[in-house]
Amino acid sequence: MVRAVWLSANLFGYELLGEAIKIPDFEICAIFTLSDLSATRMYDSIDPMKWSEFGIPVHKIKDINDEQDLIRSYSPEIILMCGWRQVLNKDFLKLAGKGIIGFHPTLLPKGRGPAPIINTILEGLNRSGVTMYYISEGLDDGDIIGQESFPVGPDDSAADIYKKVTLSGQQLIRTYIPLLINGKAPRIPQNCQDATYFPKRTLADNQINPERDSIDFIYRKIRAFSKPYRGAFILKNSKKLIIWNAEVIEEQ
Repeated sequence: MVRAVWLSANLFGYELLGEAIKIPDFEICAIFTLSDLSATRMYDSIDPMKWSEFGIPVHKIKDINDEQDLIRSYSPEIILMCGWRQVLNKDFLKLAGKGIIGFHPTLLPKGRGPAPIINTILEGLNRSGVTMYYISEGLDDGDIIGQESFPVGPDDSAADIYKKVTLSGQQLIRTYIPLLINGKAPRIPQNCQDATYFPKRTLADNQINPERDSIDFIYRKIRAFSKPYRGAFILKNSKKLIIWNAEVIEEQ
């Protein structure tokens, strides 16, 4: 039996945990999620009470790096991080003998960095995926365990991509957790020469400028910032118009 600790504060991690608990010889002995006092915010967060549905001890914390002694008390061989925005410090990375495993919603080394779903749409990519990989000290540069890819349609919204990311992540759980348990999981170094990096996004990026932005870019903004995110908007006379959905129609 391999012991594991689960770190998550969003819907993605909740859905993947539902798959992970089905795997034989794999005991998730604790769940760590964010408390209301944490400075870290997740746009796709869920009610913290939902974690109790799994019948596993739940710890609501402010900063995971302050909880190393508590995590160590569970003697985890694996730590899984699914939907977690806090950066792990160097000492934390030593807490699990079989490694700390993360999930990134791109096909690494492409698309390292923040806001992968939003940036995938904003940059007009027609294909993406999810990478399961070992967390390291760098930015999304750890060795790859496995990947699942999917197409990005021209009308896909953030919610559409989120569903594809979730299904891909569940498949990665089913495929590679048994291999991790048996010590047979792949460990493929990333080719850093092929790496690309997504920019950090702020609320200012959500704003639409009809005078400057093309119709194509406006449409991408609306799709990219739709739910579960905060919405693209037009600002005029100190009033904000949030646009959640749109359709591009060719004039006859």
